[in-house]
Amino acid sequence: MRHRVPIRGVVFISLLVTMLCIALTAFAFSLHASANSSVASSSISYNSITSYRHRQPTPGITPTTTRRPKPTPTTVITPRPTPGITPTIGVTPTPTTGTTPTPLPQTVQVFVEPDAGEQIILNAINGAQKSIWLEMYLLTDTNIIQALENAAGRHLDVRVMLEPHPYGGGSPQSTLDALQAAGASVEDTSPAFTLTHEKGMIIDGNTAFIMTCNFTYSALNGKNREYGIIDTTPQDVQGAIAIFNADWNRTSVQVTDPNLVVSPNNSRTMLTNLINSAKTSLILEEEEMQDSSMEQALVNAERRGVAVEVILAAPSGSSNDPNAPGIAVLKAGGVQVKEDSQLYIHAKMIVADGSLAFVGSENFSTTSLDNNRELGVLLTNAQIISTLQQTFQSDWAVSRSMSWGY
Repeated sequence: MRHRVPIRGVVFISLLVTMLCIALTAFAFSLHASANSSVASSSISYNSITSYRHRQPTPGITPTTTRRPKPTPTTVITPRPTPGITPTIGVTPTPTTGTTPTPLPQTVQVFVEPDAGEQIILNAINGAQKSIWLEMYLLTDTNIIQALENAAGRHLDVRVMLEPHPYGGGSPQSTLDALQAAGASVEDTSPAFTLTHEKGMIIDGNTAFIMTCNFTYSALNGKNREYGIIDTTPQDVQGAIAIFNADWNRTSVQVTDPNLVVSPNNSRTMLTNLINSAKTSLILEEEEMQDSSMEQALVNAERRGVAVEVILAAPSGSSNDPNAPGIAVLKAGGVQVKEDSQLYIHAKMIVADGSLAFVGSENFSTTSLDNNRELGVLLTNAQIISTLQQTFQSDWAVSRSMSWGY
């Protein structure tokens, strides 16, 4: 049997369905409106950021945008030297012409030949405890050669370098052979120089003999005027050792000790500076006067009011004097020049103003200053300078003046 639904019920159900449809439609419309609003908001936000990023900065105002700073590199960068400025770290400046030399403090002694004789050299060799190093132009004194052989026999470190081609001929080969047979180490001097004219000896690595004299009979027992400096100043000794090692090993050497005057490294500059530093007096004893630059420096000193006195070696056994042209230049410039007729002036000595002196192997010749191996030393020791001055005055008194135009 079928049941009929009353009409009222149908109407009620229809109204309920209609209301439900209306509610669903309203809800759907609300969701759509909210979605459109969200999209619009996102678009505004993006456009604002884009506009900020492309905005031109206002003139005169630095943007304050914060960015993470780049890390500072930790690599140490050595700056390039400024043009015209010489770095001073670890570098001894080369003396400039006209600058007064300033030797460092020294412990030194002087001996004068021919008064001292050969005994002062023999005592040094015989008293050596460890080593004797000799770099010499001439070695012919038989007593000194014997002392060196004895030292080698005592197992000391004896090293001898001799010039193989001394001026005037002759050869040291037989002497070197005899020393080598006795146990010494021997070498020719370095071929890097025209001549090795140095007169140097180093005892036990702590005493340097810097001399004008060769180890010959005429230098130590004859009638030569010679000077020798016995230097125990550590820096001077180490400088002499460095020169010896360089020449022994055929290498170069950098001279950093302001006391040492070394050819061909710095002697021309150092001696020119010494002459240019003089204010009142210059005295010189020189074997040779054969370099125009040094001659002119002496003339310039005389012209600025310095009393310049020079003693040169007199020519031996000949009327021809190789110093004649130099003497003429000095005399023309007002310099007082004499030649010693009693002693042979083999010395190379200068005293400026009674306060700064030079003793060494350097002659006033172009070859000696520029091409040879030579060794000398600057001195400020008052007692040594007094000895040099007194010896000069003694020699000046017996020397003869050179006539004008000689």
